[in-house]
Amino acid sequence: MIALNAHFDGKVIVPDEPLALRPNQKLRVSIEPIEPESASADRAKLELGLQRGVVTYLAPDWDEPLPEDI
Repeated sequence: MIALNAHFDGKVIVPDEPLALRPNQKLRVSIEPIEPESASADRAKLELGLQRGVVTYLAPDWDEPLPEDI
């Protein structure tokens, strides 16, 4: 099995790196969209905001570890 990154150009899926496949090789393809990091971080922050009262402390840079004294 080969796992690779690719992009959709509006018509076809284009691999981001060369593939060592022979012409007309039959393939089974599974598609898993990759979201930009900022979109997934924004979604996580939105989900935290929807849980009002559950989050008692959110670090200014929420990827940083929480202070030890909390």
